[in-house]
Amino acid sequence: MFVHKFDKRNAASIGNRAERIFVSLAGTRGYKIKPSSTADNKIKRVDFYLEKNSQIKGVDVKSRKKICYYDKDYNDDWTWVEFKNGDGFKGWLYGESNYIAFEKKDYFIVVDRISLKNLSESLIDRNKEFVKDCYNAKYRIYQRRDQEEISLIKTSDIKKIKRKAIWKK
Repeated sequence: MFVHKFDKRNAASIGNRAERIFVSLAGTRGYKIKPSSTADNKIKRVDFYLEKNSQIKGVDVKSRKKICYYDKDYNDDWTWVEFKNGDGFKGWLYGESNYIAFEKKDYFIVVDRISLKNLSESLIDRNKEFVKDCYNAKYRIYQRRDQEEISLIKTSDIKKIKRKAIWKK
């Protein structure tokens, strides 16, 4: 399990738990699951390859998130998207996975990555001044560190994407 150098709040193990749940759900849906290599995970932003009907698709799994790390509860109404990661490299919106699977309380929303990238780029003006507070990140670029660029979009916006599926837990 890859642990980022800035992971001070056990995000890697939380993500690992979400990945195990997702893999279980994929198996019950008839997919063959192959974990990605460490290089594919870090560079291509693919956690797993799912195979069904002779088609192989890469998926990047995202665990439930809070708006701010210090919040008591998770927030399923808003979803974080990543344009640039904490190291300043392209974020997972620009990775090579076919799908992004966002964990929510009772389901995963599995969405086409390119459709999500296009939606995110249309909703968020990356030329506006960046915000420094997580609660101001709604449709604005937020930076926890100087190189990172992430933003919040409503989960209901993601649900409007045509190329998506809801996998109930």
